[in-house]
Amino acid sequence: MLILGAKGHAKEVYDLLDPSEGANLCFFDNVSEPRPIELFGFPVLHTLDELTQHLHNQPEFILGIGGCITRFQLQQLAEAQGGKSVSLIAKSAHLSSSATLGESVSLMAFSFVSADVSIGKGVLVNANAAIHHDCTLGNFVEIGPGAKLLGNVQVGDFTFVGANATILPKLSIGSNVVIAAGAMVTQNVPDNCMVAGNPAQIKKQRSPLTFP
Repeated sequence: MLILGAKGHAKEVYDLLDPSEGANLCFFDNVSEPRPIELFGFPVLHTLDELTQHLHNQPEFILGIGGCITRFQLQQLAEAQGGKSVSLIAKSAHLSSSATLGESVSLMAFSFVSADVSIGKGVLVNANAAIHHDCTLGNFVEIGPGAKLLGNVQVGDFTFVGANATILPKLSIGSNVVIAAGAMVTQNVPDNCMVAGNPAQIKKQRSPLTFP
């Protein structure tokens, strides 16, 4: 198994893997300086050639990094080299049988995903976060530790919900939104902005996302 990332979040991903994955485990990190040689005794790959060769022999990978855009970029990079994404569901996570998950989703320790929730590709639900009934999360959303989305919340692509934030029921949160840690969201939030406070207010606008 290849974990994309070799820093803090990758360590948490490693802790959730089945011990049987250890025989062929390695990490990938092409940005950190100084570049780590190994993590927990397993090698860290650094170059595109190393990544390509590994995925040719063993195509499965897990996203081991936070950040909506960074997760998207690493996913694209690995898939372009023939990689096949694998979701990570912690044994302590609660996942309703009626929930639907996209590819490469990470549900970390003690996360809660309730009935009829729909989660898009590349989503990260961090430890102790709760996604209540009938919520819909777009692609590459990140939900911070302890955050709570109450029933029927809609969240657009590439939106980040900070640690311990709360979004009240039946609200619509746009794409490319940042919700600050501890915010209490009581009304709809448009695309491309950052909100904070209790109740949450728009603090600044964000540039729309553009991809090559």
